[in-house]
Amino acid sequence: MLEQNKEIALNVSRAIMNGDWDKVEELLADDFTYVGDGAPAINKQQYIGFMKNVLCSAMTEMDMQFHRVIAENNLVAIDYTNLMTNSGDFFGIPATSRRVTATGQFIREITDGKVSAEWQTTNAAGLIKQLK
Repeated sequence: MLEQNKEIALNVSRAIMNGDWDKVEELLADDFTYVGDGAPAINKQQYIGFMKNVLCSAMTEMDMQFHRVIAENNLVAIDYTNLMTNSGDFFGIPATSRRVTATGQFIREITDGKVSAEWQTTNAAGLIKQLK
């Protein structure tokens, strides 16, 4: 069960990197909740919208590396580095065409074979610094 939960948690990130939005939709529970970097919680459709229309429109050629993947009960913790090309505007910063590195950690909760919640912290300040 723990290995299966790890794969489900990783497959969300893989589907996002590949732009497979139907797969992302399938992997997230209908009542999915995301909390990241101190911002208010968002729901499944808001999360998919952000990933698709903000992150993936600004960052392309993603190469996400998973350094540590730890599962316990129904929680999967992942420590990652994401190498990306800044191809579009990102929070008001014009595209630089540079390769940038995002780092962070997230915990995904798996319920009935789907991701039901995610809590994430990122090095957003470090990413913004690379874009300026």
